Amino acid sequence: MGRKKDLEQVDAIAKNYNMSVQQRKDFGKFLEIEKKLGYGGTLNYRGDFTWDELSQKAKDFLENI
Repeated sequence: MGRKKDLEQVDAIAKNYNMSVQQRKDFGKFLEIEKKLGYGGTLNYRGDFTWDELSQKAKDFLENI
């Protein structure tokens, strides 16, 4: 079974922003925290992020590390 589409998108965003393996892991944790704090995305009821939202979250994440 392949990776879920949302994880594939997070991987693609991480690659676009040249994140290291560790940064990619930390970015995933960052996204989960954002969802728990009520800053989830608008893609669906689970709060998954659109491509544009993920891109903005990646910028925010990288500015704060």
